[in-house]
Amino acid sequence: MMAVAIRSRMRFPGLQLCAATFLTGSLLMSSPGGHAETSSTDAATLASAKRTMLSVNTDWVVAMRAGDAHRATQAYAKDAIFVTRDGRILAGREEIERLVADKMAQGPALLEGSLDDDGLQLAGALVYEWGHSSLTWKTREGKVQSTAGHFLTVWRRASDAHWEIIRNLTL
Repeated sequence: MMAVAIRSRMRFPGLQLCAATFLTGSLLMSSPGGHAETSSTDAATLASAKRTMLSVNTDWVVAMRAGDAHRATQAYAKDAIFVTRDGRILAGREEIERLVADKMAQGPALLEGSLDDDGLQLAGALVYEWGHSSLTWKTREGKVQSTAGHFLTVWRRASDAHWEIIRNLTL
C-alpha cells in the first residue's frame, strides 16, 4: 500500500484528519487491489493537470485583483459544487460567480496573494489537488489584512480535454 504524506499547516486537526482520510480512500480506490501504481500515462495526466492548475491558480489571483468575477470562476464546471469556509454550499458555475461578484462588490479588494498546491493525486478520471492560500486584502476603510487557508479541489478532464473544477472545498 502506498503511504500518503500530507504536509499541512492546518489549524483544524479534525479537518486535517478528514482530508487525510478522504485522500487515502481515494488512493485505495484508484487502482485494482488497493495498490496505487504510476504508469507513464498517469504521469502524463498528472503533468497536464498540474500545468492547468498552476495557470488557473495564478489567473485566479490576477482576476480577483482586477475585480473580474467571470474570469475568476471560468475554471469551474457548469455543475461544480463549491463549499465556502463558513460551510455555505454553492451549486453551479453561475451561482459561484454570483457569490464572487457579490464579495467583490462588498470588499475587501485583493492586493496580492497566491494559491499553492501541496499535493496532487490521480484517482481514476479525477485529480485531487490540496494546497494553501496566502492573500493580502485592502478593506473599504483602507486597512490591509492578510488571510491564509487551505483548499481541496477535485478536477476532471472535460470532453474537449481541458481540466475543470467539479468540487472545491475551502478550509
